[in-house]
Amino acid sequence: MFSIVLIAAVFASNAQFRKIPAEVTDAFKAKYNNASGVSWKDKLSSFEANFKVGEKEMKASYSSKGEWLKTETKHTYNSLPAEVKDGFKKSKYADLSVIEVTLIEEKDEAPQYKVVVKKNEYNKRNLVFSKTGQLLSDNGTL
Repeated sequence: MFSIVLIAAVFASNAQFRKIPAEVTDAFKAKYNNASGVSWKDKLSSFEANFKVGEKEMKASYSSKGEWLKTETKHTYNSLPAEVKDGFKKSKYADLSVIEVTLIEEKDEAPQYKVVVKKNEYNKRNLVFSKTGQLLSDNGTL
């Protein structure tokens, strides 16, 4: 009996809890009318769309009322603005390997760039830069 409940819980955790509201999908289509490969996730407090625009991988979050909250766009280190690259090169993390770069755009906030770097398999840092190259935060991960 316990194993049946456990299996049901695993399937439920991967299930879509709510239908995506039309306000959300309409707002998404208005902002990203050329998106392809769109898939939705129910994040309980918001809805998240994973998609591509051209070759760029993106993720956008919306409230249940269709209000855009945030978009994250994958980038390469080479595609970073010169100011952000310069800020990274001047930081104490410049000798670490860049493993991921993301542009983060949030409602009512200035754009930011998250640069994930690693020293080794167990020592990673999430660096967040302003568009002018100022290091805003550096959080470690396990």
